[in-house]
Amino acid sequence: MNKSENDGQMQEAKNLAIQYFKDEYGLDVEITDQEKLDEYITPKITMKGHVKGKPEESFNIAVDYEDKKTTNFVMSPELEKAIRAKGIDPFAKKDASN
Repeated sequence: MNKSENDGQMQEAKNLAIQYFKDEYGLDVEITDQEKLDEYITPKITMKGHVKGKPEESFNIAVDYEDKKTTNFVMSPELEKAIRAKGIDPFAKKDASN
């Protein structure tokens, strides 16, 4: 894979993660760090970030760049509290058809 393709995957994963937070929780987030895992291990890009303007509301999330889905979402207690304050249970199981 050339640098352009790799950069494209990284940007697409970043966009998917940002959109996930907007759609699921109504949050505007920024990604502060990204790492593409070795393809022979897993087709994922891991990311760290936080809610814009609130670095204490942090998270880690991964995006599978083959199936374009978010996985491995881990949040700080502060982010969990902020999501719950919106009346959303961040641990509720989602409908499998989504």
